[in-house]
Parts: sequence; C-alpha cells; structure tokens
Amino acid sequence: MTAIAFNTELITQRGGNLCGEDELSVEACGACQGQYLFNAALNDVYYDSVDLSRHFFKIPAIDLPPCRYCGALQWQFACPAPELAQVQAGPWAWVLASRVFSFDGQS
Repeated sequence: MTAIAFNTELITQRGGNLCGEDELSVEACGACQGQYLFNAALNDVYYDSVDLSRHFFKIPAIDLPPCRYCGALQWQFACPAPELAQVQAGPWAWVLASRVFSFDGQS
C-alpha cells in the first residue's frame, strides 16, 4: 500500500486538532466502507469531512457513535484501510498533500 501524505496545514485551518506527532490515516467502516480521518496519536476520529468540530475519541471499552454512513451501532475500522485511489475518490480527498492523482493501469 502506498503511504498517504496529508496536508496538515489545511487540516489545522479547518479546525482539526494536531499535536506535531500526528499519525494520520483515512479509515473506513468495516460494514459499509464509509471513510473517516483518524489521528492515532490522539485517538481522534473525525466524523464529518466538512465539519471537523464533529469528532470523537476512539478509546478501548467505549462504544463508537453510529456510523455516519450506514447507521451501524456496532462497527469497527475495516482491515485493510482504504487504498489511496479510494481516498482520492472519497470525502476526505481534500486532506491529501498532493492533488496529483494516479490510476491503476495508467502511467
């Protein structure tokens, strides 16, 4: 899997909480593949790609809120996480550091 580079400046400008040691990834609901931005350093999950004030903490033994895409009450992050092409086509495409897109089978 290709490493995804994130535009942390844009995330901060849009109200995201960053700590300087951020471990960002785009994760997906295991039930429906709906995407979320996750900062593993803070255990912070961004629930809405338009409104970064809507976030929650992913802490063991605490239930996640319902999936915003399919409404599942009991869900976990999918394994494996979405590929770069899926992120580029999803609601979190704006967090990517590069706007240069590559597609399978094309140079």
